[in-house]
Amino acid sequence: MPHKKLTAAEEKRLADAFAAQAVAMGFSNKKLPREIKQQVRQRVLQAIQAEHHRRQEYETAENTYT
Repeated sequence: MPHKKLTAAEEKRLADAFAAQAVAMGFSNKKLPREIKQQVRQRVLQAIQAEHHRRQEYETAENTYT
């Protein structure tokens, strides 16, 4: 996945996903393993990218004159 600069809201969403995964795995104050962070990052970034794609399709449909 290509590198993309995240907005503040997207960074917070990613941080919240890391925190939720840590709690789910029982890591209260420890760092998540690198592999787990990569999986969470990939899942969240794919969701963000899908939202951008849907928003772009919606805006294109709204701007199309029939």
